[in-house]
Amino acid sequence: MKNIYFLLILCLFSQLSHGQEGVSFKENKQLYLQGNSILIGNNILGEHTVKPLMNLTKPNDLVDMKYIDMDNDQSTFSSSEATIIDSPENTMVKYAALYWSGLYPFKKGILRKSGNKMVYVGRGDRTEKVNSIELKTPNGNYETVNGETIYDSYHSEDFETNKPYVCYADVTKRLQSLPTIKGTYTAANIKATEGKISGGGSAGWLLYIVYEDPTQSPKYFNIYNGLVEVNKKEVEINFKDFKSKEEGEVQTTIAIGALEGDRRIKTDQVSVLNEKTGDFIPLSNNVREKRNFFNSSITIGNESFTDRNPNSANTLGFDLLKMEIPNKENTLFDNTTTQANFKFQGKADRYYLFFVAFETEINNTFLQEKTEAIATVTTAKSPEPIANLTQHENLKQLEKAVATEKDIEIVKTMEENVQKNLPAAEEVQKSAKSNLPKEPVVIASEDTKKAKLKKETKIRSMSIPGLDPGYYIITNAFSSISNAENWSKTLKEKNFHPGTFVNPENKLNYVYIAKGKALNSIYEKWIANKDLALFKDIWIAEIN
Repeated sequence: MKNIYFLLILCLFSQLSHGQEGVSFKENKQLYLQGNSILIGNNILGEHTVKPLMNLTKPNDLVDMKYIDMDNDQSTFSSSEATIIDSPENTMVKYAALYWSGLYPFKKGILRKSGNKMVYVGRGDRTEKVNSIELKTPNGNYETVNGETIYDSYHSEDFETNKPYVCYADVTKRLQSLPTIKGTYTAANIKATEGKISGGGSAGWLLYIVYEDPTQSPKYFNIYNGLVEVNKKEVEINFKDFKSKEEGEVQTTIAIGALEGDRRIKTDQVSVLNEKTGDFIPLSNNVREKRNFFNSSITIGNESFTDRNPNSANTLGFDLLKMEIPNKENTLFDNTTTQANFKFQGKADRYYLFFVAFETEINNTFLQEKTEAIATVTTAKSPEPIANLTQHENLKQLEKAVATEKDIEIVKTMEENVQKNLPAAEEVQKSAKSNLPKEPVVIASEDTKKAKLKKETKIRSMSIPGLDPGYYIITNAFSSISNAENWSKTLKEKNFHPGTFVNPENKLNYVYIAKGKALNSIYEKWIANKDLALFKDIWIAEIN
């Protein structure tokens, strides 16, 4: 076997000298439904082939890594298990994603002395193909899963010392065919480097399932994947295209998969943007500290996830979690929220991020709109005779849908159907024309739009010396400054950021909750707050 030598100075906090790139995060799947999600997974490298590692102080860079192999099956070289204990009866799986990731520069690494230095030596060429593994579902046999390689640094100059990769497979149909999703899942033949490598070896897998359940609240699910090193450079991920539920506390959840998080080294964290204050708030719970969020563990909520084999407390650099984001009294996400922004940071402790999923409760109206829109597009893409498309909107949706080769083939099929159903197609054409506007559409100017908004909101103009010009959302006016201060205090307790000014003409103290030069933006905030029980009447003032 060919030997590969990588001479690297041993340093606990070693940083890579090569420029790090990876592949940026992008959206993989977005869903809107009444339901929930399940996350399971396990690591596949350990100190022992079958025994769990419970020593929390042992760092992965000092462990002589071995493949975990729990299945007593000679046909596999690595395997670990995780179990779904609880799920609703008759669960309808809508989406299931399987991810696996590892550090894999060569087959085996050793640490040896060379002169007065300790160096890592790599032995054996690694297998280039990493996107094929074995998956065993509850009460089933192994089946080969051929996934998509999202990123493999082996084929680039990035991450020379440890060569991380990540793969993904949509296993929705496999799980939909099961009588129940409860039971034990085994992932096998996931590849990674055994022995020792710079920074320590790490590898594992996760299964993320979104299921439909009419007893649950409407939710938005968005799954992102990629592979980026989080070190001194921050990484931000933004989730959007949702509307929070109309009232009550909004429940939100985040799920994350990452490699190389070291329990001993602090400074790594995940933060969520508080749009009201503009500050990023670090996340934490009973099992994950603010300044040591990635700590070589697998956790669900506030507890370690132990329904797996081996159930190591120390997963040696493989981090997997699903946790509810603290949002008491809608501190971070309120009933007007339409996006969520997360920041991933690390200084002394680097880590590789490869999977992030965000879930939040949404309002019923928005769910209905999204469901209808998706149904419309699906109808537009369906290879039915065009005579069956009798709505002008469906025809317009069809035009938008023609974006991929698959869609083009569908349209070709439709064109063939037109020839077979020409009379019906002509009727549709007449129907579509009759629904088109009779006159050319005139796009309103900005001045026209502004005039319309001013009329709708009954904007009042005021001249206040020394105040920034723009539009202000006024919540109340008081003759007494103490009353204005008390009202402002109440608003602050409700997570608003009020301001006050005095009108010299009537001597009243006005309290506002938002200001800005763009009327459209202020109008949207007025719409979002005008019907809250807290306010009797809020209005917009155009000042100076």
